[in-house]
Formats: sequence, structure tokens, C-alpha cells
Amino acid sequence: MLLDAGAKAAPPAPPGKAPHAATSSEEAEARAHFEEGVARFDKREYREALEAFRRSLWLKKNRNTMGYVASCLKQLGQYDDALEQYEEMRREYPKLPAKIEAMVSADMAELSGLVGTLAVAGDAPAGASLFVDDRLRGRLPLEMPLRVSAGRRAVRVEKEGVEPIRTTVDVRAGKENVAELVATSRDGWLVVSEKHNWVLHVELDGKHVGVTPWRGLVDVGEHKVRLHGFIWEEALLACDAPTTVAEHGAKVASSVTTASVRLYEETRVVLGAEEQDASLRVESTPTGATVRIDSKAVGKAPWEGRLPLGKHEIEVSAGGFFPAKQTVQLERRKQRELSVSLERQPDLEAEARAARNRKIGVGLAYGVGVAGLGVFAVTGGLALNRLNELNARCPNKQCPSTEAGNQRAAEALEDRSG
Repeated sequence: MLLDAGAKAAPPAPPGKAPHAATSSEEAEARAHFEEGVARFDKREYREALEAFRRSLWLKKNRNTMGYVASCLKQLGQYDDALEQYEEMRREYPKLPAKIEAMVSADMAELSGLVGTLAVAGDAPAGASLFVDDRLRGRLPLEMPLRVSAGRRAVRVEKEGVEPIRTTVDVRAGKENVAELVATSRDGWLVVSEKHNWVLHVELDGKHVGVTPWRGLVDVGEHKVRLHGFIWEEALLACDAPTTVAEHGAKVASSVTTASVRLYEETRVVLGAEEQDASLRVESTPTGATVRIDSKAVGKAPWEGRLPLGKHEIEVSAGGFFPAKQTVQLERRKQRELSVSLERQPDLEAEARAARNRKIGVGLAYGVGVAGLGVFAVTGGLALNRLNELNARCPNKQCPSTEAGNQRAAEALEDRSG
């Protein structure tokens, strides 16, 4: 469609900027570009004419200039852009003269038969740039299918940090067409951080991959993420955020979470780690007693270390003392101190020796004709000696009547002392 070449023209403002206020010099420059465009158009130099008309529109918007832009695009085979230019012209100038309106309607009807719609499916990463025939047409996901000139079209999707996805589509006029995208690599970005800004080890699917904050390219799909490590106790109490990994201190860890990574997209995971242990100190009287925790020997008292939160059975033992057991409950950020005084065991051997020394013998008389045998505090050995003497006097246990009573008394004494 050709409009009145003598009409005035004015350019549209660039995206995001307000139109320039027209001045006499701008109007003159716009007029010069418009006339250049008409001359180029008449020579069928459509690409050069298009550039001249666009420069004119930049300076001063005009319906005739917009009409020429649409005509240039049509001649260049950019039917979709020509159709959009006519639509923009109608929005800017809704009350076109009848003659011009008829011409515009006829051109738009013709162009509609030369374009189709293009949608994107398959591996279409959000935020990626969509190019059709090397022209940027928008970002994914598209709000609606694109209007594309019929014919074979090269489709490309680009996103920073990943390989472009390419395909070709034979666009059919008046039809809905779909570009099926298939990525050659199936990766996505995973970003892991700790909510307190602690520097901890990142465990991804059971393997150590780095420390927080961590960012890496991983396979598309679900992944198990966990944080663990240590925090200096001083930093923990002061609520400071360390800048390096601690190799000892308060043990901290997060729960395991599942991160779903999508193709070429960035998935962020923020985990909160919590203390997994608390400090315990065990002292004993006497000092140096063996300390067992949950049936496992850990050292000698005084002993100090960190244990998992929860209940623990503490046992303290030492030679010559009764062992002592106590259950303690360890809580987050609370240090426990346990002082144990062991009770001494009695010395059984010494008591046995004392008991034997305290036995009191019983005085016994040996009978007629013999002086009475008075025995006091007689030990078993003494009774045995006396019995041996009497047996010597009584071979084969055949005693004279004078010694028989003494022998029986000695035997009875031995039995009592034993």
C-alpha cells in the first residue's frame, strides 16, 4: 500500500521513552528522511527505503510513514512484521479516511493468508531468548503464539551459560505451527545457601560437591541436598557468620531436602542448619576415673567433649569404688557439667582376715588324770598340733583309758576352730 508521499511524518518513540517534542528542525529532518524513503521505494530499494522511513518515524510520527514501513516489510517478505505494522497504525489512527482504510484492510487480508502462528514446546527454558531467522522475537515463555511468515524458519533459543537449542519449522500459512525444541544437554543450575550465611559442606545426592554458597550445573530432575559441618563455638554464641569452613567446634547440619531442577533454569535452595550436639564435662572423685558414654569408653575424668543432642547414659568407674551411672539430657546451646563422687568398696580380704583373728576359742577339760586343757583364742593350727600329740600316744586310735577323753576333746576343738 502506498500513501500520500506529500504528507507530513513523525517517528514513534523508542521503547521506554517518551516521544520527542517536535521542533522545526526535527520536522525538516523527518521530512528529508521521508522523501529519501519514497525515492528509494520507487527504485525498489526496499531495505534502504525501510531504514529511511524508520529514521523519519523516530523524529515525527505520521500515518503515511507507517503505511510505507508496512509496504516495505511486505516487499521484503516480512509479512508478519508488515501485518503488525498495520495493526499499530490502526491503533494510533483509529479513524482513517475511508479510502485509506479500504486499502489497509485489503493489504491486511492478503498478509493474513501469508502468515501462520508459531508456538514453542519441548525444552523451552524460562527466561531464554527466542530467535526466528536470527531475529529476536521475545522471551520464553511466550504469552501467545507468534505470527510468522510462511515458509521454512530457523528457530533458536539462547540462555546465558548453556548451549543454544536449535530447530527448523516449515510454517504453513493460516495454520498453527509448533517448534519442538530438544536440548543436546539436559542441565540446570542449582544454587545452595545457608540461611544464617554459615559456610558449610554441601552434600548433593550423598556426595560432597563444595561449600556454601554453592552454584553448579546439574542434571535435570530431583536431587537430595543436605548441609553439614562445624561452627566455631565463639561464632555460634556471638551469632557471627564465619567466612571459612570450620574443621571442629559445634556440629551443625540441616535436614535433607529435595530440589527439582528444570532444564536451563536456576533452582535456589536455602537450608537452615541447626546444632546437632552440645558440650558435656564430667569430673570425678577420685580423679582419673574411667568415663563411659552410652557403653563406650571415651577417656578419663576430667573429660570434656561434644555429644549429639538428647539423652545419654554416663558411667564413671574406678578400681576399689562402686561404679556410678547417670542419664543426662543434652539441649541445644546448653553446656552440661557432671560431677560424680564414687563410693569406696569394702576390703573383703581385710575383713576376712580380721574376722579370723577375732575368733575366740573355748576352754575344754581333758578328763580325769590329766591337767585340764584351757584353750583361749586358739587357732585351728594349735588345735591340730594338740591332736597330733594325742594321736602319737594312741597308735591306731587305741588310747589308754587315761587319754581317750583328751583325744575326743581335741577333735571337738579342731572342729569348732575350722
